[in-house]
Amino acid sequence: MKIKTLITLVFINFFWLAVYAQDDAPTLSGSVNISVNKGTMECDFILKNMPHIENTYVIRINSGMNIHYFKDLKHGNLIYYDTDSKDTLSSGESIAYFFPGNKNVGRFLPQELELKYVGMFPIADSARGYSVQDWRGNVAFNGYSVRADGLQSAWYPVLYDMKKQARYENVKYDLNITCSDCSTLFLNGNKPVKGQKARFVSDVPRPLTMYCGRYDVAEINGTAILNPDMDKTQQKSFINTINNYKHYYEENLGIPYKEDITFIQTTPTAAPDHAFLFVSYPVIMNIGIGKYGLNSMFDKKRGDYYKPYLAHELGHYYFGTYLRTNTSFGHVVDEGFAEFLSLKATKNLFVDSIYQKIIKNKLKSLEKFKAKPFSLIKNDDDFNNRNLYVYTYAPVILMAIEKEIGEKSMWLWMKNMLNTKTDFTDYQFFEKTFDASITDKTEAEKIKKKYFIAEDALSNAVATVEGVNGGTNH
Repeated sequence: MKIKTLITLVFINFFWLAVYAQDDAPTLSGSVNISVNKGTMECDFILKNMPHIENTYVIRINSGMNIHYFKDLKHGNLIYYDTDSKDTLSSGESIAYFFPGNKNVGRFLPQELELKYVGMFPIADSARGYSVQDWRGNVAFNGYSVRADGLQSAWYPVLYDMKKQARYENVKYDLNITCSDCSTLFLNGNKPVKGQKARFVSDVPRPLTMYCGRYDVAEINGTAILNPDMDKTQQKSFINTINNYKHYYEENLGIPYKEDITFIQTTPTAAPDHAFLFVSYPVIMNIGIGKYGLNSMFDKKRGDYYKPYLAHELGHYYFGTYLRTNTSFGHVVDEGFAEFLSLKATKNLFVDSIYQKIIKNKLKSLEKFKAKPFSLIKNDDDFNNRNLYVYTYAPVILMAIEKEIGEKSMWLWMKNMLNTKTDFTDYQFFEKTFDASITDKTEAEKIKKKYFIAEDALSNAVATVEGVNGGTNH
């Protein structure tokens, strides 16, 4: 998805295609050679321990990468490959490769695959000229660094099972990264390394978000800020704010953050008024310059309005990482609840007037919105306007439901959702976990009819949030 808005909460453009941690995560080893001055990336990988997938897989690789070869290491031979144009989830950012079976019948997947490719990308910065747009899945060279996320960009091979809708972007890895014109190297799951060459290893499956270039690193009590745009006093204040959010979520959801978070501050490849954040735990990346940088939290006019964005991203540890969604309705779950958590944290930890203004703006933006109720969301087309639906409509509905069932039951519902295993995070999962959280079944049916099913669910929710009707506010 290409981003043009000034500050956009970006989490998912494609489905998280496994609900819980990948027990059968592939292993990736090899080398990456980067030049931030030239915009090049050379990759020589070996992919092993892949799950057994019959005829329904593709391997996604960024469309800017030129394939040198694929090799079946077990038999020592190069492999003929083809591409699957029906893999629509790639949306142009990646190409879906597969290996035809004997006599072109079916597909086969080698047990050990070597693949080598090289990519050359435009360098977009203020000196050379910005590009038109920037987005999460962009392999972004900005003149002094390169960023590549571990969900969309597919700068490394990402196996996808089309039948099970299972995506294996989380990998165990042992990689050597070299960048002769860098001063610091970073790969998700490791500490940043000062130097031009480093080995990065992880036995924990992770999405491979990368950030390499010429930048400094600040670290306070285990939390690192890469390319910090704030002084030491501000860094301490920033970390304190983050910890307050984390403790609030941990206390109410009963699930601790397992790792320290790494924050990355970098500039967009598009014009300076493009800005967004995304999560690739344990990384939170802020793409923005000037008033859209992380240090905008200390701006007297904008600071209190920027904090909810950070709270939203921290909420994605629970909805999007701990619970990983894999359907169109999953966007309602991960974005809707992350924004709902952000609203609660803003109301309870910071200035109530900011919370009230955010609510007022959300209600105003929904005045002419035609929204299908939750029960009718089957695919992305049903959203009408996806961003408005998941970031605004969904949290307003959730706020109204909380007024009806009370805060205690709302936290219980979220806990049940986070701890209930499911094959698909669809509407049925959403409804099932809600039912399990409400003792009074008559009340549960009433709430579902009013906010899950009714065509006028939005007007019902607005009336409840504004206190016009309903809402016991337990």
